[in-house]
Amino acid sequence: MKAEDVMNRNVIYATLPNTRDKVLELFKKYEISAVPVLKNDKLVGIVTRKDILRKVEEDQLALLMTPNPVTVQVGDSLRKVVEILANTQFRRLPVLDGEKLVGIITLRDIISQIAEMDIDRPVRDFITDSTVCVWEETPLNLVGEIMRLSNSELCPVLNENATVVGLIDEKIMLTETLIEEFLEQKAYASSSDSEDSWMWDSVRDYTVKYFEVSVVKLPKEPVKNFVKDAVFVYPQTKVTKCAREMVKNDIDHIPVLDAEDRLMGMIHDRELIKVLLEIEI
Repeated sequence: MKAEDVMNRNVIYATLPNTRDKVLELFKKYEISAVPVLKNDKLVGIVTRKDILRKVEEDQLALLMTPNPVTVQVGDSLRKVVEILANTQFRRLPVLDGEKLVGIITLRDIISQIAEMDIDRPVRDFITDSTVCVWEETPLNLVGEIMRLSNSELCPVLNENATVVGLIDEKIMLTETLIEEFLEQKAYASSSDSEDSWMWDSVRDYTVKYFEVSVVKLPKEPVKNFVKDAVFVYPQTKVTKCAREMVKNDIDHIPVLDAEDRLMGMIHDRELIKVLLEIEI
């Protein structure tokens, strides 16, 4: 199996020169969190939602993007793609035919591929046994702080009986609308004579973390009012079924429960795709 067999051929991209607002427009319109950047029909970079948060002062796409992203060729094996995604922090790889951008492969694309296969291996070997949980009555703004400080993209939500009752992830916590509101507020404050420079310097210092913007704006209502429905697997759940649950519920990580329905860990997409390195693909 080759990269071209898995890639998404309908690539949403931005071009240079361009601005942050155009990128945010693409993120919102297509419900995505990153786009490749082209100049004269050649790939020159990639820009993500987090790039924008890390550079809240910057408007020009050329300075927001990460230049010279790691890529694969259409004829590269799926094994090569999995090796890169499993062993780096990248969540997506542009696919080139020579120098021409022809597709993009994400971790979700690989998980979707696994969901269509018949892999009987149980997920127990892919469990990460350390995870951050929150109580269902915890105010959402505090959950944002917990996730920011722990660098967590998804947290199981527990009730008073330590039962998993829902999931909260960064897709809920951080939206493009929220980013826009923050940037507008920032621009307004910067133009005001009453700007509190210490406050905004502090904000800039934290933007390298996931939830800086959301922590600023999140309400203090209990997290239980915002959660996704509880979904989970067991150690003996087959890899293919686990992948199907992740795709069906639009999550990149899924809790694992033991025989007494107690939380015992998480399955992360980056770990689950490693199963493909152990079979013929």
